[in-house]
Amino acid sequence: MKLKRVSLVLASAALMTTVFTACQSNGGQPAGENNAAGGTSQQSGPIRIDYWGGWTGPDLETMKGLVEKFNAEQNKIHVEFSSMQWTPLFTKFLTEMRGGHPPDVLAMHPFELGQFVEMGVLDPKPVETAKLNKSDYSEFAWEGTFYKEKQYAVPLDVHMHGLFYNTELLAKAGITAPPKTGEELIAIGQKLTVDKNGKHPNESGFDENNIVQYGLGFGMNHHSFYQVYALINQQGGNPFTESMTKLELDEQKAAKAFGFLQDLIFKHKIVPKGQKSPVDDFTTGKVAMFIDGPWQMPKLEASNIKWGSAPYPQVFEKPAAWGAAEILTFPVNDKADPSQKAAAVEFVQWLDKNINDWAKSGQLPSNNNGMEAAKKLPGREAFVQSLDHSVLLPSHPKATQLFSSTAPSPILTAAQDAVLNNKDPLEIARKLQADMNAILADR
Repeated sequence: MKLKRVSLVLASAALMTTVFTACQSNGGQPAGENNAAGGTSQQSGPIRIDYWGGWTGPDLETMKGLVEKFNAEQNKIHVEFSSMQWTPLFTKFLTEMRGGHPPDVLAMHPFELGQFVEMGVLDPKPVETAKLNKSDYSEFAWEGTFYKEKQYAVPLDVHMHGLFYNTELLAKAGITAPPKTGEELIAIGQKLTVDKNGKHPNESGFDENNIVQYGLGFGMNHHSFYQVYALINQQGGNPFTESMTKLELDEQKAAKAFGFLQDLIFKHKIVPKGQKSPVDDFTTGKVAMFIDGPWQMPKLEASNIKWGSAPYPQVFEKPAAWGAAEILTFPVNDKADPSQKAAAVEFVQWLDKNINDWAKSGQLPSNNNGMEAAKKLPGREAFVQSLDHSVLLPSHPKATQLFSSTAPSPILTAAQDAVLNNKDPLEIARKLQADMNAILADR
């Protein structure tokens, strides 16, 4: 089980973070935290299995409902579901792993897979038992379950960046379709950006200190880097790989990507400086469009805004959008008996076949049947269209250091140097490469 490796990692477990904090709500208390202690059940009756995830937003209630449905449909297995934010979830997982009481099923993201596999804490055998068919899933979802060509997880969902827009504000400005290119994004963003005198950024006398409506919004955190990642890929290159020992970054392409985002804010003035919450600004009418993921759709559906969605714009030579996924893994547990391990597989198989309701959370189910169900819900089709050109961050053993969402993460530093501090894009690219190579060189 390589628990010595786990012990070594526990000293720095508090530093572990996930780049996928996007699908968490702001704040909130951990749900079901008291149940987050895995291990075998000593009581008679149904076989108990523990299932942990990191959902804290609207998707949490949807997942709770699925677990409750499973428990109600049969009496052979009882699933104890626990959820807390991803970072403390993984810290607790390593602690429980060391004590011999891990959960039976653990949700995570593809980029985290490599680190946990290298620790020896994930068991691939239950995935083999589940007998998955590649043809039942999108290629994007399927690829996220592998590390070094071996499958360690069952696909759950996928998500990616897209563009949300206020249909009424676009119609009022005479705009008949959302932007598809970088040029259109700028031009339409300028039409939708208005100062207190009704002037636009490309007009003489525009007052940038008194803007009443911005054309566009986006997250000024690690999500800005996710856009940069997409924009680098749009130029025909992906510098991040699962096996990289040194980052070979095309600094000119990276600088063009950083520079495009900077210009939206500081040159074209269509994005608010230091924006805190694009979705809140959108639902209150302060911005007419914003870039984010499908997990925001439940909030939009609960608002009074009439909205639509579109794929992430193609700024450079080819389409590409940052994408991510959530997957289900089976931690190594020498104390679990065969019936408990079989029950965990049976639950995951059931979840995979009954995942259509998961689309209501905004997440796109990974299997093809669930994806078809998602297409029937408002706003999902644009994200489904992006599947073929969405790009995952790699499952590198040092991914949580390279792509962490919190300081002193290289990607967060680079993103904020661009969208908050307006530093030279080429210098940002060079520092990003140097910072990542320092992490890669540290053995």
